[in-house]
Amino acid sequence: MNFYNKHILNDFSFKKYEILTLFEISKKKIKNFLNNKNICILNDKKSLRTINSLINSFNYLNIKYLQILNNHNIKKESFKDFSRTIGLNFDYLYYRCLNDKILKIIAKYSSLIIVNLLSNGYHPIQALTDINSFFYNKKDVLMYIGNITSNVIRSIIILLSKINYLVVLISPIKYWFKFLIKKIFPKKKILISEKLILFKKKYYVYTDVWESMNNKNVKITDFLNLQINKKLFDLIKIKKVLHCMPRFNKSYLDFEISNLVFESDYFLVNNSIIKKNKIFKSYIFISNSFFFKII
Repeated sequence: MNFYNKHILNDFSFKKYEILTLFEISKKKIKNFLNNKNICILNDKKSLRTINSLINSFNYLNIKYLQILNNHNIKKESFKDFSRTIGLNFDYLYYRCLNDKILKIIAKYSSLIIVNLLSNGYHPIQALTDINSFFYNKKDVLMYIGNITSNVIRSIIILLSKINYLVVLISPIKYWFKFLIKKIFPKKKILISEKLILFKKKYYVYTDVWESMNNKNVKITDFLNLQINKKLFDLIKIKKVLHCMPRFNKSYLDFEISNLVFESDYFLVNNSIIKKNKIFKSYIFISNSFFFKII
């Protein structure tokens, strides 16, 4: 296994043993690494948890970094020129961007290592963080309720398909992306429905913002009966509730999660932040190390 010089452009980048290695190392204390590396953080989309968790990890490990607070150069220069320039100045680029194509261009025309912190298609670090919260409970089920065109649930089902964990998707049929499901779940490790699927098991319930990445093709009214609330708790045995980001509220309407659930002990937001720090530290450690190669 070799993480050295490994891009994380999307979740297809990971093999099963690489995912499990990240989880295992996240349990350990990580010491100072990457002292001689130049690291850049580029953020095209505002972030509270991901960027702060990354910066917290760098500060904890005494790693120097530069955060570019705007995308001035990207707007004025071609992506190829930008890629070559940033590649000459940095060894690692941690990037929250709006388009997967940008990541691929930078990976092709620069010499640096790219870690996708978020893109329109994938959210690998968030997905790894959340899976690490429930993966070890193999007898339980992950149920995702909401918009399954979300980038984070796409990442989650790709990763879960690699580690053989059952996931149930509850979403209006018009949002099903069957081409992706067929590609990554050839052995039917996924169940998808418009209505609740009931097992005699305990559930980890997951949701995301219904208008993920400001998708204007989404109609909020399609999801109003899929809110995570007390009624859902009466129907199934829920262990914990996860949300990719704080629920989106308007004064006249609770959105993905009701106030009662959001403020309860079932909601895992604090745990998610802690585990995201650990995932970052684990990747920083193993991305600078050789394990073994098959020759």
